[in-house]
Amino acid sequence: MKNSLLIVSILLLFPILSFSQKNSFQGKVIDEKTKESIPFVNIGVEGKPLGTITDDRGFFSISNIKVNNNLVFSCIGYKSKKLSFEELSKTKIIRLTPQARTLSEVTITGMTAKAVIKEALKRIDDNYYTSNIYLDVSYNQIGINKDSVFFMNNLKGIYKHKGYDDHNLEIKPLYSNMQTINSGASEFNIKQIDFVTQMDYLKSILNSFEYSMDIVYDSNNESSYIITMNNKNNKPVIIPFYVRVNPRITKFFINCNDFTITKIEVIIDMNANEKFFNGLYYKSKIHKVYSVHNYTKYNGKYLINNVFQKSIMEIIPKEGFEKIKKEYIVEEGINEYKGLFNINNVYFSESEFTDKRETNKEIKTFDELKEIDEFKILLMDDKEYSFQ
Repeated sequence: MKNSLLIVSILLLFPILSFSQKNSFQGKVIDEKTKESIPFVNIGVEGKPLGTITDDRGFFSISNIKVNNNLVFSCIGYKSKKLSFEELSKTKIIRLTPQARTLSEVTITGMTAKAVIKEALKRIDDNYYTSNIYLDVSYNQIGINKDSVFFMNNLKGIYKHKGYDDHNLEIKPLYSNMQTINSGASEFNIKQIDFVTQMDYLKSILNSFEYSMDIVYDSNNESSYIITMNNKNNKPVIIPFYVRVNPRITKFFINCNDFTITKIEVIIDMNANEKFFNGLYYKSKIHKVYSVHNYTKYNGKYLINNVFQKSIMEIIPKEGFEKIKKEYIVEEGINEYKGLFNINNVYFSESEFTDKRETNKEIKTFDELKEIDEFKILLMDDKEYSFQ
């Protein structure tokens, strides 16, 4: 089960295109000039914690939109765009205009990239919630092998988050509802994808990385440090008995005014490593992992808002593989996992939400799960949809 939980936590998902009677909207975000899709655009409901993110093809889906809601589309390097409910109902394509106001590191006065990250880590307790918050979440995951979907999982629930000053916290559900095709699928701990809760270790190993830095202005003339961090000499960084940081590229987007980390991108490219992990039932090799973590400000403090994840893993079966592959959520060959995590609402006490339920798991068929809005884009071939 530990293996299946690890693999499931690496996953993610996306949506479809068009407007429905259920107050959901699906579409695609593109560059106004090049017409190319824009991945990982942050999409938020103005004044609310509800939001989502475009997938690696620029597709998105968002539900529970009300008539008086405005959606804000934002991405570093582009002008933000605000659209009303009525405007959203008339278009499937969202066009963002490039914002070409960038300063290189040599024009930045006063602070190095490492100093900026150090300051951001120091201010976590000031910038993020440090007391109990209750998160209404959804987490959708799929696994694909040879162009066929072999795993789908839809998880919704209320999770108690003890705040960002508790570095040992587990963020597990008060209750949840899981719809899945796999009886072996299990709950996850939000800390696995809430990257800011995992950053305490960086304070002691900042000298083990190489850095580059830019400043980018958005359409509101607010500026963000964009800091790229790489392992020195492309070697793992190890804190004995605590953590191993494999070679990766980590990009931090940090607000220049209050040093809040508002976005984190992580890419782990293992193609250079030819070694397979030799497990009991199969050999495995992770080819690539990347994830994007967006944080949003709500009532004066920041918290996790949405996460997109994708990983590619190669599996070579051994004796006994057929008996365990469903439990471990793997298939022979190249497996691609995707997952999308969204916050639907935030509460500050248990008395604020009245729809308390028992935790349950429902085993569904592929056909039943395909009807869930969030899965439709994931299951759609790009060629099936022509944009005007």
